[in-house]
Amino acid sequence: MADLVTHLATALLWKAATRRPHLTSFALGVVLPDLVGRAPVSALQSLHRHGVSAPDRLVEGIAALHLPVGFLPVTLALALFFEERQRAVVWMNLLGGCCLHLALDLTQRHVGKGYMLLFPFTDWDFELGWIGSEATVPYAPILLPIALGCWAWRRPRAEVDQAAGSAGSSGSAG
Repeated sequence: MADLVTHLATALLWKAATRRPHLTSFALGVVLPDLVGRAPVSALQSLHRHGVSAPDRLVEGIAALHLPVGFLPVTLALALFFEERQRAVVWMNLLGGCCLHLALDLTQRHVGKGYMLLFPFTDWDFELGWIGSEATVPYAPILLPIALGCWAWRRPRAEVDQAAGSAGSSGSAG
């Protein structure tokens, strides 16, 4: 859970720093690799500890959703649920969030294998190994409110103007 909070906070900080719109699709993209690639694998591993096992190929296939080969089609499929005129920008933000997620994950070191960035073309793995995989857990509760504050302060001008316009129009209607 702390990992998702940390990833979400980085999405907020990125959008605050760049003042770019489309926070929602970007934030979804930044947590998507863990939601579709890590959470189901963890659930299957938990079931395995209780005597219910899934085929290894299924677990490996789901785990690949945490890699570029997996999150490319997942983000594209999600973008198709949006209006045609919005699909490209939604897809780019979903994909950008996934890339930020991966960039952050690459800073970690794991006991086992690193990230197979070029899977299925090679089983070469990579990670920078700068921090432990659980190193951000104590900082997550502090980081999220700071990130929310930064985003609220630096959110894109168009969103501020739109919020002020809708507040003004609802106030003048009464």
